[in-house]
Parts: sequence; C-alpha cells; structure tokens
Amino acid sequence: MDNTNKIPDFLQIATDLKKNAARIAGTESVKFFKKSFVNGGFTDTSFHPWQKTSNPLAGKKTMYQTGTTMQSIRKVSETDSKIIVQSDTPSSQIHNEGGTITVTAQMKRFWWAKYYEFAGKTKKTKSGGQSRSKSNIKTNAKADFCRQLALMKVGSKVKIPKRQFMGNSATMMKLFDDFWRGQLEVTFKQHLNK
Repeated sequence: MDNTNKIPDFLQIATDLKKNAARIAGTESVKFFKKSFVNGGFTDTSFHPWQKTSNPLAGKKTMYQTGTTMQSIRKVSETDSKIIVQSDTPSSQIHNEGGTITVTAQMKRFWWAKYYEFAGKTKKTKSGGQSRSKSNIKTNAKADFCRQLALMKVGSKVKIPKRQFMGNSATMMKLFDDFWRGQLEVTFKQHLNK
C-alpha cells in the first residue's frame, strides 16, 4: 500500500492566483463603490449614510438623478501591487470629499435659465389662477430653488456636504481577504485531487 501524500505545487498555485488577483480585485472594487449609490452611503469599518438632500431637482435617491457619477466609476489601471479606480465627472471629487464652491456669474446665468424653464411650466386654471395640482407644486418648488441660487452674490460660497462613495474601506479589504482565503482552499483541494 502506497501511503505517500501528494505535495501541492505551491509555486504554481501562487502563480495561478496572482494572474487573476488584480483583475478580480479591480472589478470587485468598482462594484463595491457603485453599491454606495444603491445603499445611500459609504461603508468603511461601518456604514456611513449620506446626508439627505432638500434639493427638489434631485432624483428619488440622494446622489442619483441621472446615474452619471455612479456609471463613471471604473478601473483605470492595475498592477500586481496597485489598482486605480476613479470617477471622473466634474462633481465627483467635491461630492466624495465635501467642500465649498464659489458662485460665479456663469452659475447665476445657468440658475436663472433653469428658473425661467420651470416657471414657464406651471399650469393655470380656466379662471386664470394658478393650479394647485401636485405637478404644479413640484414645478414651483424647483423654480423657487433655482431662483434662490440665481439670487446669490458672485463670490459667495455654497457648502457641499461630504457624500463619500469611494475610498479606503476596511469592509472591502475584509471581503477580499475572505474571497482569497476561499480561493486558496479551493485551489489546494484541486491540486491535492490531481
């Protein structure tokens, strides 16, 4: 009876896992960061919900009106030791980190144009008064919001709250650790059964 144990080819196992490590980690990082938009907050060691917005122009979910920022998250490079994931919309950084923006004349023109756009959409009753329909109330709220921004003085500051969706995450790293531990176990078993 042969009682010898098969010794796994540790070098081959390491080579096989290393081939796919960066690709898988990059793809999973992108998914993890995009999930911030679904959850409405960022998870590091614990979940940090985003401050709700009072902006009537925002979509049904905070930070998700058109999905542009979420869809812009992508892996831009990978090596054995480093993966770079970025979001490159003009507003990504200020939303992710928080901060202030300075009102410019161009911004004021934009908000006046939006005000007139929304104000022109209000409906009148047959007698000429303004309709009290839900759509009119929403349209008026949007127009008022745009008017408030348009009336701000050039040079004044607008505070943008931090609504982080990307960054270092202990939870994400633990998910990676668990995943690779599982992959090692599966790979060892496959080599032992050869």
